[in-house]
Amino acid sequence: MLVQEKILPLIAIIVTTFLVAYLVNRFAVKVLSPISKRNPSLATLLQFLRRVIVLVIVLVMLFSGISQLYPEAGSVVSSLLLTAGFISIVVGLAAQSSLSNIISGLVIASSQSLRIGDLINFRGEYGYVEDITLTRVIIRTWDNKRLIIPTSVFDSEVVTNYSYGDPTMILYVDTSISYESDLEKAMQIMVEVAKSHPDFLPKEGLPKALVMEHGESGISLRLITCAKDQLTAWYMHRDLLKEIKKRFDEEGIEIPYPKRSLVISREDRKFIKELFNSNSLG
Repeated sequence: MLVQEKILPLIAIIVTTFLVAYLVNRFAVKVLSPISKRNPSLATLLQFLRRVIVLVIVLVMLFSGISQLYPEAGSVVSSLLLTAGFISIVVGLAAQSSLSNIISGLVIASSQSLRIGDLINFRGEYGYVEDITLTRVIIRTWDNKRLIIPTSVFDSEVVTNYSYGDPTMILYVDTSISYESDLEKAMQIMVEVAKSHPDFLPKEGLPKALVMEHGESGISLRLITCAKDQLTAWYMHRDLLKEIKKRFDEEGIEIPYPKRSLVISREDRKFIKELFNSNSLG
């Protein structure tokens, strides 16, 4: 009977706490979603704060309910809060990865160095920031994998964020032509192909073609153009390579490729001639 008197109220406290947290979370999502849509730059910070608020509500309600149900437990916790021992516990926890991740998550959310929807390159993996939780950053890669990374990792590693600030990308397309081909015509074709691409982003001085090097078998050329973001630049690069090759073929401009000449010694020529004559006689 005594167990029921203690266990049932405890279950009621837990159920009530998480029910309230659920309702508060739903209300916060309903209120904050329109704000996030109007101001996408605030979406990450608002989502992080929503989760912090829900976590605080859960902790406060559980502590208050358990303190009322078990007064002796509340007095023990209260005494800990007033002693130096509690401070040492907090310091010890601060050195732990969990609290470190929460602090890093707060820094990321407030500084906006990473935002939900940003396109980044992390350790050679390209992907979008799908979510930022209290302790983890979830990245959806280009091949639809999920990288789940502790937020503290981003404090110690360099991350390329293609969406931070100005998302536009300067795009380089390299090719080469033979020395016998018309250089000026080839450069003009490259510029025309870039301008005609549907994703070309007009930018001062672009597109333009440059001579980069006089190589062993040809002249190296580089096309410089611009795209609205990194993903568009990736697809645009491949389209431009294809179209430049087609236009070069139409205009009779040769892209050089390795050529080899076979030199046969006098002895080998004599052996081949004798072999050929013997086969002819046979």
